[in-house]
Amino acid sequence: MPGPAPKATENSPLDFALRAIGDSWSFLILQEAFFGVRRFGDFQRNLNIAKNTLTDRLSLLAEFDLLERKRLPDRSDVHEYRLTTRGLDTYPYALSLMKWGDDWLAGKDGPPVILFHKTCGRVLRPQAICSACKREVSAEDVQIDLGSIAESVRENSVQVRVSSRPELYTAGRPTSVSRALSVIGDRWGFFVLWLALAGVTKFEHFHSILGIARTTLTSRLNHLVERGLLDRIEYQARPPRHDYHLTESGKAICPVLLALHDWGLRGLPRRAKETSVLHRSCGKPLHLEVVCLSCGKPPLPKEVEVKQVRVVPARRSASLAAATQMRSKSKGVRRAKV
Repeated sequence: MPGPAPKATENSPLDFALRAIGDSWSFLILQEAFFGVRRFGDFQRNLNIAKNTLTDRLSLLAEFDLLERKRLPDRSDVHEYRLTTRGLDTYPYALSLMKWGDDWLAGKDGPPVILFHKTCGRVLRPQAICSACKREVSAEDVQIDLGSIAESVRENSVQVRVSSRPELYTAGRPTSVSRALSVIGDRWGFFVLWLALAGVTKFEHFHSILGIARTTLTSRLNHLVERGLLDRIEYQARPPRHDYHLTESGKAICPVLLALHDWGLRGLPRRAKETSVLHRSCGKPLHLEVVCLSCGKPPLPKEVEVKQVRVVPARRSASLAAATQMRSKSKGVRRAKV
């Protein structure tokens, strides 16, 4: 069941944002809405998502005022889901996720989706810049004050929703967004990367801030190391101790984290908008602006044309899905016996 909507009294913009759009299924539904999808059946087919999961996330997004549920004038039994103003405001985050996935996960086949900016008539290549000095933002140029994030994270840890099979996120429409979310993982993956961006390197420091079970933290660190976002460097042999540092692909995810942070910041009351992120280049509070590299203008969803390079895979039959799940379980049993 979805948890309560984020409270506007929270002090951590990142926590505020992650409780609304940090769940991978929730944001993939928003992505489909950006592509023009409005009906339940189309969401389900394009994402290859279970009906109960889709129902849960649509309710959650409506509760968080990201989607609005409307009945069709001529069909009272049919509903459409349309992006609200707050939902549309997540577009810079979507563009940042897609760019990172295009740059680091596309492989030899190239990006599965290409965006065209109708304003300038060129392929849209998003660029993250500081809204104050207009310079491109890099991980090395960001200064983060973690402030009260620990209290906020601990208070809301029960709202984490995790899929035991993250490969399901990429079973529907091929996009770099679904791939990127699968690599980052769950809400804790975002937090670990944010802390690493702020300069946290040691396990105990991550643990003292997040307050999660040590096994959970170990699992998330291992996942990010395996996916190439973090480097694990041993600094003590007995007992073994390690530092964790962002790799080049980990540093490149900086605009994704900042876009998410900015969206959360805009949802907080004015009194809570503390200066938690600074841009070292200009010394001013860093607010991200995602612009088209060709014309320098911030693209709006209605100004962007989507070209699906690879087709949406057909939804698997129930028998095939069940067979696949059984094979997966049997493999897991064999691994456990080794």
